[in-house]
Amino acid sequence: MDKETEIKSRLDSLLSKNVSAFNFVQKLSNMGEIIFFGGSIRDLFFENSNQDLPRDYDIVVKLNVDRYVLESFLSRYEYRKNRFDGYKIKVEGVEFDVWILEKTWAFNNRLLKSNEKNLIKTVYLSVDGIALNYTREKLYDNIFRETNDKREISVVLKENPQKELNLLRALVFKQKYNYKLSSKLKSEYRKVKSVNGNLSKVLYDLQLDHYKEEKLSLEQIESELSVI
Repeated sequence: MDKETEIKSRLDSLLSKNVSAFNFVQKLSNMGEIIFFGGSIRDLFFENSNQDLPRDYDIVVKLNVDRYVLESFLSRYEYRKNRFDGYKIKVEGVEFDVWILEKTWAFNNRLLKSNEKNLIKTVYLSVDGIALNYTREKLYDNIFRETNDKREISVVLKENPQKELNLLRALVFKQKYNYKLSSKLKSEYRKVKSVNGNLSKVLYDLQLDHYKEEKLSLEQIESELSVI
């Protein structure tokens, strides 16, 4: 079994633990090709038969219908539009962040040509550089594979509207996967620190807002930043 098929099989197995979430994905597939990217696919890259159902999924849709048809479908669920023109949907305790391909932030701001191959090049952190076209079982993982091989998180696209959040996430992933931070990423921390002398507190508060729990103590964050 190739890697694409393996990951899709694991993804279907996880989703099937929540029938409503699985049905949502199947119905969303009627709107066009769907691409899972980021954390949910990264975690499925590693073999883990006991993996729990992720709390959220990021999905990009290559629409083959008008946008109003998509929104009519989403209106059957609890959903809202976010400030980046995407959709946040809750389905029986599972959250889906859904984006129209050409409306994702980097493509919408014309930083890269809008196509699915470039999707993994739009992320800030290299650890997020993995995506699976669920419809065609096509895996894009070269950026993440290099990250995992080197055991080092780096920066892919510096332009990002949530830079501080991604700097926090890098520290969490550093601990979770036992990765290093690249010199390029460390330079980004220093730039942000130069204009925000209280970055440790900013990242700590962001953590509580984003994860709803403490992944790293304030002391741990301060310790990490002190050696960057």
